[in-house]
Amino acid sequence: MTIMAESIPLDRFLRLLADESVPVVHRALWALLWESDVRVLDLLALEVADESRIRPQAGGALGGQAETLLARLVAGRTSGPLFAVGGRTLSWDEAVRTAGAAGVPIHAFRTSGRQHRGAL
Repeated sequence: MTIMAESIPLDRFLRLLADESVPVVHRALWALLWESDVRVLDLLALEVADESRIRPQAGGALGGQAETLLARLVAGRTSGPLFAVGGRTLSWDEAVRTAGAAGVPIHAFRTSGRQHRGAL
C-alpha cells in the first residue's frame, strides 16, 4: 500500500521543528521520520534502550537538530518508551492529531524527507 502525502518544503519543516509550542516528543518524532525510512508505528514502539540504533546520520539535512531533539526527548532516561508522554508511549492518535494541528499529515514527514534526501 502506498500512502500519498503532501510534500513539506525544507524551510517549512525547519520552522515546525523550531516551534517550541509543539512538545519535543512530536518534533523529535517528525525529525526522525524525515531523516529515516522508519515507519511511524515502528518509531512509536521504540524503547529508550533502542535510541542508539536510530541516531540520525551526521551531516544530514537537519544538521544537529534531530540529534538535539532526540537528546532532549531522552533527557537522562534509561528505560521506558522513547516517545513518552507522562511515562506512557505516545499514541498513534496523538501523533496524527498533533501533526494535523500543525497542518501536516503525519506520513508527509517521512515522504518529504525521502524526497529531499533523493534530491541531494
